[in-house]
Amino acid sequence: MGETGLFYSSVIDPMLKGMRKKVTAEVRKGETVIDIACGTGAQVFQLSRKAGQIVGVDLSESMIKFANKKCKKQSILNAEFKLADATNLTVFADREFDVAIMSLALHQFSPELYIPILSEMKRVAKRIVIVDYAVPLPNNFAGYTSKIIEFLAGREHNHCFRSYYKAGGLVAILAQNGLRINRHNFFGGGAFMLVSCSASK
Repeated sequence: MGETGLFYSSVIDPMLKGMRKKVTAEVRKGETVIDIACGTGAQVFQLSRKAGQIVGVDLSESMIKFANKKCKKQSILNAEFKLADATNLTVFADREFDVAIMSLALHQFSPELYIPILSEMKRVAKRIVIVDYAVPLPNNFAGYTSKIIEFLAGREHNHCFRSYYKAGGLVAILAQNGLRINRHNFFGGGAFMLVSCSASK
């Protein structure tokens, strides 16, 4: 199935409403935010009612076009979307944002990209909020379903997921990249982990 904003907004986004509420709760009113690998912009649109200014970036031109069209249609003035590579955010200044967020995206990247992506997140923001799969996944319906979904997502995607899992998930990957977890919680039957972190001293 091709990657289209319409498919994601109508099928995937509705399933992630609970996750978006949890991410939104991590942002203080009036803060500036960058959403990395923003997809259709669903998280950006929800945060726009709380954040001062928010930017969504993604490497998919179709997703950015979809998000920009929706943003214009809804007349949202404090949000914008840009085509950008998560490993190279040089269009943004150091500490330009209060918060950098990433939702269910890190496990989709090859392990060699963890360092540049997380380095850029640390550079452009004072605080980082990430949601991704818990490792280990729980031995329940949520855990089994997560593994099945990742398997069905395709060979390359599943390879990245297995690499993320083998690396130890967020706890291990963030520690290896100089990030300290200040707060975390699990949800979705224990299948997902949300962390709020900052650069280690």
